[in-house]
Amino acid sequence: MVKGIAVVNNARGIHARPSSEIATAAQTFKSAITFNFNKKTANPVSVLQIIIMEMFKDSEVEIIAEGGDEQEAFNKMKELLEKEYEY
Repeated sequence: MVKGIAVVNNARGIHARPSSEIATAAQTFKSAITFNFNKKTANPVSVLQIIIMEMFKDSEVEIIAEGGDEQEAFNKMKELLEKEYEY
């Protein structure tokens, strides 16, 4: 199991377009991935679950990845949550 924190850097937070990018990436991993934020839990393969979390700029999101490619899954999710999107 790999666990850690990502800080949302995008000025508009994680809205529909970033959520779609995150979900598409999450679907490529075999590991189970979970986001925890503000007493909410989401499976990031679901765009809707990500959006419902309402992650705004500077939100600290816990990422948990467990499985055969857990380190790669964790790293990619952290990268995408911390990315500054141009949209």
